[in-house]
Amino acid sequence: MKNPDTVQEMVRRRVRRRRVWRRARLAGLVVTASIAIAAAAFGVDRMVVALHRYYATPSQTSGGQGTTSTLPTTTTASGPPNCVSGQLSGAVTNWQAISTTMYETVSLTNISLSPCTLLGYPGLAVNSANGTALPAATQDVATMGASTGGAAAGPVPIVVSPEARAWFELSYPDVCSVIITPGATPSASPDACYEGKWLQITPPQTSSPLLVPEPLRFTYGVVGFNVGPFGTGSPPPLPRS
Repeated sequence: MKNPDTVQEMVRRRVRRRRVWRRARLAGLVVTASIAIAAAAFGVDRMVVALHRYYATPSQTSGGQGTTSTLPTTTTASGPPNCVSGQLSGAVTNWQAISTTMYETVSLTNISLSPCTLLGYPGLAVNSANGTALPAATQDVATMGASTGGAAAGPVPIVVSPEARAWFELSYPDVCSVIITPGATPSASPDACYEGKWLQITPPQTSSPLLVPEPLRFTYGVVGFNVGPFGTGSPPPLPRS
């Protein structure tokens, strides 16, 4: 027969092992039940995200703060692209001389199959009848194109649909006593002018112009042109200021 002390020690060991196993199983059941209850109340998906954020976020220390990252944002330009000269056909559609100033309305028609946008002021240049480029100083004037007494907001985006048109207004001094030969030194006469035939109209944000013929004899003072922003619809009667 075995030693009674040895037998008692073996019994005590078995009892301790069973007690530890029961405690471990009970703890596991408690944890499982807690998770199940939390998932039911909070939602499994949200709980997983919350735990991930808790363990993945760097902790703050007395020496500094945890770093955070932000996703880059992107912006997309809205509306049709800018009009280019190949999409447009131009014409001087109205003109009127008041005192010593000529006022003109230039219309641009979208001859393409796609809409496009005009925003701002057109580029303006002048060619003589033989194609020589002439000096043509220009000044952008936000009030040109507004009805008499109306408020001028300046440039706004103008969407030009296929076969639709936009317009702008220009003005220039038309008193001419001396015509300056292209390339010659400008005359000191206050009524000196250049004689042109073609307007070069360059849509905003582009570099290639379209040619617009002047319907009448086109002489303009050396001070050049005032040019208004693009408008849409039917332009009001000339002149406007």
